Amino acid sequence: MGLISGSGSFTRYRVKGEPAEDFLEGLSERITRHTFRNLTEDSTQERSAGWVNVMDMFDNRFAEFQFLKEPYIAMSLRVDERKTPATAIKQYCLEAEEKIKSAENIDFLPKRRRADIKEAVKLRLLKRTIPGSKVYDMVWNYPTGDVIFGGTNTKLCDEFQEIFLKTFNFHLLAMCPYTLGSGFLEKKGDSPNLIDGLVPSNIWEVP
Repeated sequence: MGLISGSGSFTRYRVKGEPAEDFLEGLSERITRHTFRNLTEDSTQERSAGWVNVMDMFDNRFAEFQFLKEPYIAMSLRVDERKTPATAIKQYCLEAEEKIKSAENIDFLPKRRRADIKEAVKLRLLKRTIPGSKVYDMVWNYPTGDVIFGGTNTKLCDEFQEIFLKTFNFHLLAMCPYTLGSGFLEKKGDSPNLIDGLVPSNIWEVP
């Protein structure tokens, strides 16, 4: 979901803690350790996720600090995933089972052996499956601690928070209306507890 190229849904976060003064030193090396890696043809890996250039999903090198757009760090989380249709797995499993029963002149295969056949079929088909790619932009205003991530799916957001932690060693706090309101009150010098006293109102109700 491109935050730069068009409109889209996103999740807001606040970084817990503040970067040290030498935060930018060694940042390239930390990012490089978690950049995107392609799924190879002989790999049985189903999913790969990592950082890529926010302007080019095929670039994971980040030459000349391309991730740094002062005062922001801007990158994209690229996720490649192989998905083999369940119907195809079932079809090939039945075909393999029939061949084995015919070759061994038996009428029934034990549950364990059928499970082994299914696993072998799944791995064989997985290698032939072309992975699908999706890209989710991330913009981090590191002086203020505000982060915008171009995704809303719970599983995806959990994965994003995990790779963010591994890369930068910072935890993320998801910002909901309550936490945003609390932060606004704190900046004004008021108590965040004021939100707890609010009650819903009927906008159609005439005073």
